[in-house]
Amino acid sequence: MPDLALNRPRTHRPGRAERQRRAEALRAHRSEIRLQSPAGAGELVYMREQLRLAARLTARLATKANVQEMAQLVVDELHETFAFYLAAVQRLDDDGVLRLLAGGGLLAEVMSEFLITEQPASEGVNGRVARSGVTALVADTRADPDYVSRDPQTDPNSELSVAILVDGSVWGVLNIEESERGALSEADAVLVEAIASSFGAAVHRANLMADLEGAFTTTLAVLTSTVEAKDDYTACHGEDVADLAERIAQRLSLSGHFARDTRYAALLHDIGKVAVPSEILLKPGPLTDAEWVIMRDHSAVGGELVARIDAFAHLAAAVRASHERWDGAGYPDGLAGEEIPLIARIIAACDTYDAITTHRPYRAARTPEEAFAELRRVAGSQLDPSVVDAVINELGDILARAQPPASAL
Repeated sequence: MPDLALNRPRTHRPGRAERQRRAEALRAHRSEIRLQSPAGAGELVYMREQLRLAARLTARLATKANVQEMAQLVVDELHETFAFYLAAVQRLDDDGVLRLLAGGGLLAEVMSEFLITEQPASEGVNGRVARSGVTALVADTRADPDYVSRDPQTDPNSELSVAILVDGSVWGVLNIEESERGALSEADAVLVEAIASSFGAAVHRANLMADLEGAFTTTLAVLTSTVEAKDDYTACHGEDVADLAERIAQRLSLSGHFARDTRYAALLHDIGKVAVPSEILLKPGPLTDAEWVIMRDHSAVGGELVARIDAFAHLAAAVRASHERWDGAGYPDGLAGEEIPLIARIIAACDTYDAITTHRPYRAARTPEEAFAELRRVAGSQLDPSVVDAVINELGDILARAQPPASAL
């Protein structure tokens, strides 16, 4: 594969199996021509499709946070609309190698099958574009001195390579290749440059969001450290509950954003314990009724504290409700059933499991199986039954994977 025929010398030629697959892909591509050229579809129709695609991709990229998903979206849309022989996104890594992030088209299938997914940025048309940042529109690949031929019988004969810029630097390359000479035009270059620009902006936005999430995590660490100073158990417990709560949110097929919020709320759900006197918080035995009244205030205090932090204010209700019960006998507001925010119901179930399986000064930790039995017992009274099922299934799967394989007889 030109430009992507990587981890191999320039003189390498594919084996018989790859040549055969490339020939099959080329025949299939030539029989599937759709809107690949203005001559075939009419220039006005072609331009209209280009504008629609650019607008559609810009809108859809704005909804994505995962770079891999963005790249796959771009190549899939390009292939679906114009049936290019190859549409590919390559990322330029710090070691100076362009690596395939996503590919579309029949030639992309061959590349994946034969692991032709890396290219030194010092070679090929794509390498030239990665080094210079300048678009390359190649009408005849055989006439371009940088083109790395792999199999002259099945090599693409025209190519368009556009740099993807993120925050002013080359992040990678968006590459289009066609089977026939002269199949790609200046109009195609304008389209692919527009798409590359939208993709680069989306990646930059995703990076900023990741930085913001890091700032959130740092803020959480500062907040939870105030509780850790009073109660080591609560600090470790909060991390464990947060990890499990995020997995349960994912298991319930909730959005990635909701799962992250569940994690944040779980980390914060005991923050109100900063207002609980240490002699109560660290008491080695059961609390008196009067002490329980003070202890139970911590969820309301936690909700008030979280409400004052703009970044987490939307989680205040879940933090406040994290000790409510499904039957309405919880605190501080006596909410019942689905009146309790779903995040709080998830935290409550995970909190209960972790408390049962964690050693405390006044009792020993119990086994996961014993915790499952207790969760089932209180499902429908203390805890949301559907969340309990998710917790047991998630942890059951983890425990099953951790079991050593049975010895062969």
